[in-house]
This record gives sequence, C-alpha cells and structure tokens, in this order.
Amino acid sequence: MMKSTSLLRNTFKIIQRFYRSVGEETAAPPVTQEKPKVVSEKEETPLHLRPYNKAKYEVPSTKLKYATGYALLDVEPMPRAKIMKLCYIIFDKLKEIPADAMYRIYTEEKLKYIMKQTDEIEDIRTLEEVFGYESIEMFIQFLHNEVKLVDHMKVVKPWEARFEDAEALHFMKQRREELKHQKLERPGRSKTEYLDTSRTAE
Repeated sequence: MMKSTSLLRNTFKIIQRFYRSVGEETAAPPVTQEKPKVVSEKEETPLHLRPYNKAKYEVPSTKLKYATGYALLDVEPMPRAKIMKLCYIIFDKLKEIPADAMYRIYTEEKLKYIMKQTDEIEDIRTLEEVFGYESIEMFIQFLHNEVKLVDHMKVVKPWEARFEDAEALHFMKQRREELKHQKLERPGRSKTEYLDTSRTAE
C-alpha cells in the first residue's frame, strides 16, 4: 500500500512538471513597452525657423584670407554669420509675398539649401565650392542683391495679373489674316536678247 501511494505521488509530480514545462513553452513572451523616441527641438524645428545661433556662427574663420582678389571687396571675417543673417532677413521679407507665388516658393527653397549647407559646413573653402563661387564674399554680395530683389518684387508684384497684361496677351493670341505670311511670287523677267554675231561677220 505504501509503495503504491509513493508511486502515485511520483507520477503526479512528473505529470505536474510536464504541464508546467508545456505551459512555459506555450506562454506568450512578455510584452515590453518601447520607450517613446525623444525628439530634440532641433529635429522638430526647421533650420530657418530656429533663432539665430550667435555662438555657433559668429566665430572668426581659421583660414582668413589676405584679400578677396576683387577690387573694393573687403575680406569677411565671419562669413557664415553674414550668410545666415542675410537669409533670415530675406525670409522675413518674403512673408509679405503671397505663399502661393512661385517667386516666394523658389526663393524659400533656395534659402533653405543655403542655410543647411552653411550650418553643416564650417570650412569656407568647401562652402565656396558648394555654392559655386570663387570667393565667399562674392556670394555674400549675391545675397545682398537678393534682399534688394525682394523689395523690388513687393513693388512690381509680378504674381498679380493686370488687366492691361491680359488684354495684350489676348491680342497676341488672336490670328490676324492680314499679318499672315504671303507666298512670294517670282517677278516676271523679260527675255534676254543676245547679239547675232553671224550677221556682223558677214
């Protein structure tokens, strides 16, 4: 009787261990919650919408040139700072132009590229190659002209259709028969008369 009882207990333990092992194998893996990705403020905010970083850009260039190579054009000691400031100025002026105007769209995309390259590249020689200018000072002059161009565009407003422009375009599109190119006819020409040399010989 004692042997049968102990045998039943051992059998029960074995069965219990078996079900436990099966339960552990079939159990679903523990769910681990992923930590939310922390996005920095710089990644969220585009470069042209961030405040001007004086400490980053207003650093004198380590490769300062003696001269620009152009008459009446001085060397810029902090070209990256100058470029970023001019881009911010142009962006601010573009706010007065309609957002759907092609001039504003094109200029904003161009400025975003310029600011991105200026932010990432510290070497001035490399910046000159990226922007396609022999001198970074010439590129800064280009941005100064862009500021003047924005002011000019705000006055002329080429994105607005004017009545006189539309009337002139309509006139140009009309087909006018009197202005149609006519086929040139070859003018008549009298028959050339030649001297009869046989009679003169006689």
